[in-house]
Amino acid sequence: MKIVLFPHLQSGCANQAARQVCQVLHQNQLSVWADPRNRDLLSDMAFVRFADFLEAVESADVAIAIGGDGTMLHCARHLVGTAAKLLGINTGRLGFLASVEADQIGEIARLKTGDYRVSCRMLMHGKLMDESGTCVRCFSALNDIAVSRNFSRVVDFTVSRHQRVLGNYRADGLVFSTPTGSTAYGLSAGGPIIEPEISCMEMTLICPHALSARPMLFSPENPIQIRCQVRGEQDVYLCIDGEKPVEFPVGYTLEICGSKQRLDILDLSGNTFFDSLSRKLMQPLKDGSL
Repeated sequence: MKIVLFPHLQSGCANQAARQVCQVLHQNQLSVWADPRNRDLLSDMAFVRFADFLEAVESADVAIAIGGDGTMLHCARHLVGTAAKLLGINTGRLGFLASVEADQIGEIARLKTGDYRVSCRMLMHGKLMDESGTCVRCFSALNDIAVSRNFSRVVDFTVSRHQRVLGNYRADGLVFSTPTGSTAYGLSAGGPIIEPEISCMEMTLICPHALSARPMLFSPENPIQIRCQVRGEQDVYLCIDGEKPVEFPVGYTLEICGSKQRLDILDLSGNTFFDSLSRKLMQPLKDGSL
């Protein structure tokens, strides 16, 4: 079994965890690969092989993201279109997507025995089209696609399907989420929590200027089109899974639908989604730690 590491390079905790992961994988006769950027960190481990991450993951069985949720999302973006499964080890704060905590690294020995659960997650496919309908950018999202302006200024949105307007909205922005992303930005914006294996897209408005505006769920099979209008400076941006924002010019159309591709996330803990929900989101509220 070929395992490729994806640690958060700027995190001391992630670097320490990466070394522990390498030791456990090697003890279980699993092939360990890492990007050359990790050479200084792992140079004393002769069993680690080095190759560009994008090349190594093409033939990998598992990619292990070591860090917080942002690290997992960044890693997931590189796995789309490959057969590699994603395993997260949390060395960040919440780490909702990760199934292994930093003090449970020994659990990754289960990769050898197959004692784990695979959760198949839907992705969203998005494309940004100019005034002529030409696609200028395509992307996939595991969590969400957010649209907003600088300094939380108001945007007027038109949301359509099959050339039929579903609604005209005025808000600080909107968030389209997958079920996986429903516990992220969408939840903070007032959206519902969705079981991750369900196939749907959630639209949640950010600070809508209407009492009637509520989150909506859409089938992923039929594309949704979003257009925007602003007064004054045209500074609307897209943010895909928390990556660097992309300009969304007025007159352009954003089209979102479910992707034909899926991403498999490994769970070594044996906990259900609702166990994680209670432990990481609900229990801190009960304990007063959030």
